[in-house]
Amino acid sequence: MTEAVVVCEGQTEEVFVRDVLGPSLAEREVFVEPRLVRTSSRGKGGALSGQRVLLFLRNTLRERQDTYVTTFFDLYALPADFPGLSKSAAWSDPVRRAEAIETEFHAAVVQKAGRRPERFFPHIQPYEFEALLFSDVKGFSEVEPRWKTGLSQLQKALDSAQTPEHVNDGPDTHPSALLRDILRPRYAKILHGSAVSECIGLDRIREKCRHFDKWLSRVETLPPLRQVR
Repeated sequence: MTEAVVVCEGQTEEVFVRDVLGPSLAEREVFVEPRLVRTSSRGKGGALSGQRVLLFLRNTLRERQDTYVTTFFDLYALPADFPGLSKSAAWSDPVRRAEAIETEFHAAVVQKAGRRPERFFPHIQPYEFEALLFSDVKGFSEVEPRWKTGLSQLQKALDSAQTPEHVNDGPDTHPSALLRDILRPRYAKILHGSAVSECIGLDRIREKCRHFDKWLSRVETLPPLRQVR
């Protein structure tokens, strides 16, 4: 049995990890626990800062020595002080940008926590969780039939991008902004995100979103850890 903590950006990712990824991974004897970064005495999720994330991951890695820790953060709107963000600007491709950030982020967390590097491996999703839902836009109408009228606009946005993970990151054109502006009744991230992903199916999402697939493949094949630093 292998255990991993998935530190999520917000409740949408938390529910997705718990309800969609969790059961699939459990079949492989990999058990994941989603967590949100504490952002105040009462709040969790969102309002991330680089230092807050580093501290939370340091503490999580030091809790136990026999668990992995990974992340599920959006590339879109990462805070300016996030490790690797400034260097990633050299790349225009969002997947390359995410990979560059992950390399710097990994090094920063391992240094901060003082733990074995293989226990932590970050995932930065280009551009955000909702990109995964563009893997097959018909999934939206399966959740809410009235959304069928917006499918052609969603498909147009997808057709203009190399992959769902490349859908535009502009303030009004990033994936969740498109869903907000096109779908009526309104798309609610926490309520609908996992439902749409389940209609699409993980196999289809992984086929279309290779960066996500690479991360999930690693999670699926994690070997058990012994309780050593």
